[in-house]
Formats: sequence, structure tokens, C-alpha cells
Amino acid sequence: MVECPICQKTVLLSKINRHLDSGCKEFFEPVPFTGKISREPNPGRGHPHEATFIDSVIYKERPGSDQSTIPTARQPVRKGTKRISDQRQSCEGESQDSKGEHSRKRLKPENTPLAERVRPRCFEDIVGQRHLIGPNGTIRQLVHENKIPNMILWGSSGSGKTTIARIIGSALRRKFYEIGSTTTTVTEYKSIIAKASKDLDTERKPSIVFCDEIHRITKPQQDLLLDAIRNGSIILIGATTENPSLTIRHGLVYKCTVYILTKPREADVLNMLHRVVEERGVQSHLLDDEFLGYLSSFADGDCRLSLNLLEIAHDLSKRAGMTGEKLRNSLTMHLNYDRSGDQHYDTISAFHKSIRGSDADAALYYLARMLKSGENPLFIARRLIVATSEDIGLANNVLQTYATSVYSMLEKLNIQEAQASLAQLVIMMCLSKKSTRSYRGLNNAFACLKEPGAADAPIPYHLLPISSEAGKVLEEGSKHYAMYAGRKTNHLPECLEGRKFLEDTDFLFKRDPDLTYS
Repeated sequence: MVECPICQKTVLLSKINRHLDSGCKEFFEPVPFTGKISREPNPGRGHPHEATFIDSVIYKERPGSDQSTIPTARQPVRKGTKRISDQRQSCEGESQDSKGEHSRKRLKPENTPLAERVRPRCFEDIVGQRHLIGPNGTIRQLVHENKIPNMILWGSSGSGKTTIARIIGSALRRKFYEIGSTTTTVTEYKSIIAKASKDLDTERKPSIVFCDEIHRITKPQQDLLLDAIRNGSIILIGATTENPSLTIRHGLVYKCTVYILTKPREADVLNMLHRVVEERGVQSHLLDDEFLGYLSSFADGDCRLSLNLLEIAHDLSKRAGMTGEKLRNSLTMHLNYDRSGDQHYDTISAFHKSIRGSDADAALYYLARMLKSGENPLFIARRLIVATSEDIGLANNVLQTYATSVYSMLEKLNIQEAQASLAQLVIMMCLSKKSTRSYRGLNNAFACLKEPGAADAPIPYHLLPISSEAGKVLEEGSKHYAMYAGRKTNHLPECLEGRKFLEDTDFLFKRDPDLTYS
């Protein structure tokens, strides 16, 4: 016999599905169930939160279920409630509306992606992240103590952010609302937060709100979440692939603990693929150890991508005449590049510093990488124009004109026709001498303006225009000054007399630290 997760009544295991289909009105077992699992800590047990981990074992026995698809206590059962076996297939991104009901249709089991079918349901099955969910991991200890804070999970795609959030919700037996950053409106945000506030009044514990791609939500949506966090009505778990300090409102980041998820190792991804092939029957003579090793390397630590590629490869392997070489060539190269994310800025930074360091090979590599990934060539050309002033400057001022010409060329031609000119400009900039005198000189002048009295220091009278009142009074003095224009005369304000902003060397040091000298 088992305990119904809806009505807490005792039901035979063989009748649990029919009991749920009846809306918890039939198929009760008259014999009282003495081994009832308590939802609250039992003082008589060895550990105050043992019930939490018993509950997680229950969810582990239903590999496709999670808190977002299992009705919780005190939640009415709608007519036609899905069986537990049917709840195994829940799509990623499935959310609840303000009533706690599912707002998206579930896919049929045969149409559910492999990555969703094998999504881990307990911490032990997650690939990597031992520092967070291992036996002594930070998040696991917090779950063990039932002290989950507001948190932001920051990691690359396929590192397990969504899975960890769902397991936390299942382990703590909290109401779990899953919202999308781009698919959920402000009105739906308000409805979910209002529902969570009611849950707090009835359940005496805050519900969990999981927001995927939290860096994409708007400022009004962030304000709603921030107010709910301050009131203590929700526990927020956000997932992001971008640096939270740069993409999320400071107040929201300040209220959350940021946990960094590392990219899974290639060996861990390979072990996961072997386990999936054995347990899920994804088998073919072409999917041997060598090919699985190729997939794990190809995915570059993205577990979801590796599973998607495995599913595609399994389907392709059924075609007549398919060989291992054809199978590899059929898999499209995945470039981990987001034109509005960290990869965008990381790559352009490496590109710029390669030019500064006169490394033409590295600069060409990063140029090809950006162009292949669909980066806007005009953006690259604009950065090159800036680099001609900042890094080359007085050493070769002709390059600035040439860089501007390449930009105009890109505006009139497509990238296939103009990419050779773009590469030529990059090579010329790498091979050219470098000078940062003008760039550093201007910065020195800006720094001077921050000194007390420097920004509004009186301009010397002999530099004032004749049209000004002071200039008219000193007109005769100006004529006298013109006679000595060729002589060394102070042009700075009196308080800055003798200050030097333009340095004598091309670089901050006598030798450019980015260049190699023979």
C-alpha cells in the first residue's frame, strides 16, 4: 500500500492510477496505513529532515515526474487528472498559471526529446557539479537542512541548471512555479506571485519560483520578483548563462546567492552517454565507444547537446548505407556563440588583444570564428577603427583612414565579397608599429580634470578671443603677444603650468609588454 500524494489516504499500489483518475473519490483501502510518511520533521527520528529525503526517493521511483507536474497537498484535483505514468513526460519550460494548473500541453512519450526523457530526477544522476550537489555540496547541504535561499544558478548551456532547480522543488515538497523569461507576461508574473502569497498563508512556507534565462526578463518583471523576495512570499531560483552582475538588476543579484556551475568534463559526458545507450535502448552498431567519445568531445560539456546529437545519430543510423564517416559528417557543427552574451564580448576582447599583441595568427582565428558564427561584420569593422586610434595611433595614422574605407566597403558589399579586405586590414594592424601616446595623453588630461580646481581653472587672458569683454580690454596685449608667437609661452592655466599630459614614450613602459622583442 502507498499514500496518495493528493488526499493522503491509503491506496493499494495496483489501484493508485485509478484512484487518481476518480478524483481521489474511490478505491480507498479500508485498512489503516500505519507507516505514514510525515511531511513535517519528526522529533523521534535520527535526523530532523529525514522525511524530505524519503520524499525524494519516492520521486526517484517515478523517473518522469517532478514537482511542477505533481499536484501538492491541499490542491484540488481537476477532473481528468493525468495518471502518474502519464506525468513522466513533462516538457522543459512547462509552467503553472496563477491557479497552479499546467498552462502548456505535454508531448506524447514518443515525441518527447531524449534529453527530457532521461533528465535526472535526483542529485546522484546529475553529471558533474559535485561542489554543489555532491555529498558535501553546498546546495545539497542546504536542501538537507531545509534552508534554501534565493539563488541564481550561473552556468553554460546544458550544465544542469534547470534540473537542479526542479530537484530542489521535489526534495523540499514545495509548490513549484516555472516561468519563462520571454514567454511569461507581466500579468502572469503578478498572478503567480499572488498565488504564491496565498500558498504562504495556507502552507506556512514560501513557494519556489524558477525563472529560466532570468537575464532576459524586463525591468518591471525584475521589480515584481524583487518585491516578492523582500516580502518573503517566494523563494526565487534563477538560471542564466550570462554574468549576473552585468545582466541582472543589482538589487535582485544582491538578494540572491550566485552559484557557479562548471562545464562538465568530457569523461563525465561520455559516461552519461554510455548509461543512456544501455538503459534506454539507444543502440546501433554505429554508436560504438569511438563514436560516443566523438560526441562527448563534440558537445564541449553541453549535456543537452550531446543527448540531442545522440538521438539524431540514432535515427540516422537506421538509414540504409549509413556509415560512421557519413554519420559524423551529418552532424552540424555547433558553435557556442551568442551575439548578445558573454561569448560575444569574450571573443571580441580576445580579437582586440591579439591585434594589440601583434599576433596575426590569433587575430585571424578570432576573426574567422566571429564571421562563421554570424557576427555583424560592421561591428567588427567599428572595433577595428577604434583600435587604429587606441593601439596604433601616431605610429601609423594612415591605418585609421584605411579602416574607415573598409567599413564603407562592408556597407556596400556583402561579407563574402569584402571579407578579404577585412582580413587584410587585420593583418596590417598586427604587423604595424604600435603607439598609445594619444590614447594615454587624453586619459591623463581627463584624470587631471578630477583634481580640485582643475576643471574650472581660469584661462590665461592672452588666449581669450578678442570678441570677449576681457579680450577687448587686452586687445593691445594680444597684438603684443602676436609679435612673440614663435616663443615658448604658457598656454595652460596658471595652476597647471608645467603639467605634461603627452608622454614621451609610445607605451606606458619603455617596451610594450604585449610585444616580443628579439
